[in-house]
Order: sequence, then C-alpha cells, then structure tokens
Amino acid sequence: MIGEAPDPPTDLPIVLIGNHNTWWDGFLPYYINATVFRRTFYILMLEEQLSRFPFFRLLGAFGIRPGHPRSVAETLRYCSSLLDRPDTLLCLFPQGVLVPFGARPLGFQRGLERIVTMHARPVTLLQFALRCEFGGNRLPEAYFLFSAARVVDPRDFGGMARLERDQELLMDRLETEIARGTPGRVLFGSAAEE
Repeated sequence: MIGEAPDPPTDLPIVLIGNHNTWWDGFLPYYINATVFRRTFYILMLEEQLSRFPFFRLLGAFGIRPGHPRSVAETLRYCSSLLDRPDTLLCLFPQGVLVPFGARPLGFQRGLERIVTMHARPVTLLQFALRCEFGGNRLPEAYFLFSAARVVDPRDFGGMARLERDQELLMDRLETEIARGTPGRVLFGSAAEE
C-alpha cells in the first residue's frame, strides 16, 4: 500500500470503489478490509462469475445480472439496504468488467449513483487504485493507493463522470509512484511476515 490508509468516520458505512483490471481485484480489498478497516465486507460480482466461483460468497460476494432490469433493480436495492448498517464496507467496481490498467476512458456504469440516491443518507466514499505487476519477480506484486475518504449524500455526490475522472487521476498517481519506486507498506506476502 503506497501512502497511508484513510481514517474514515466510524459511524458511516464505506463504499469502496476501484478500477477493475485483474481477476484478483476482489481478494485484495477483502484482505485490506480484514487488516485495515475491519468492517463487515460485501462485494458485488457478476452473477455469471459467482456461479462459476461460488467460494466468493464466503468473502461476502453477491451477484448482479446485467441485462436483466428487474434483477439489477433488486441488486441495487440490496446494496442500498447494506448501507443501513454503519459497520458495512461495500466494494464495487463501477466498470463492471475487466479493463486493462492503461485503458481510458474507464467506462464507469451508473449503478453506484443509483445506490447513493436510494440510500438517501450520507456514506463514506473511498476510491482506490490497484495495479498488479510482475516487476521481474516470479509472483506478481499488487500496488494499492487510496484517495482521501469523502462523506457524500445524493445532493453532493458529484456524479459518475466526476468519480471516473478522480479514479483516472488516482491511477495516474499510482503509476507515477510505482515508477519512482516509492516505498509502501507490505500488507501480505513473505515481506509482511518478516
């Protein structure tokens, strides 16, 4: 993790959003939540993928079926209801599909905006940039960079275009920090155990 983890308010649920460029994207926020935030973790996945890999349910995953309007509406209502509990951390990948790290625009979908509107109360919004690299090693390294925590409600949410722009800037910053060799905090792996 490059930089510090934010210190979000404890009396509000967290909506954690990030870029979606690897199959491992769900595991990493789960682990960071377990070690840093310690909230009740939920993560939205494509139902098709969840059916193929049901063990994700053990991590707090639940599914969405794009292209099925009734199912999408039910899932978004469920997301909103999860935010009724202040100890919730709901992780979403607004791209909805895997997209290479350098691809622009990111193509954020509008589901998060609908969730915030349905919830109609403040939540803590936290963005993260994620990049996995081999960097000459046999095993990949995952780099994380968080934004500052921001309390939002439907009036000051700012829209998905703003979030997408903020996400691109955060990803650019992460790429710069990796290129500079900025040291970070090792959260797991052999270096974390030392």
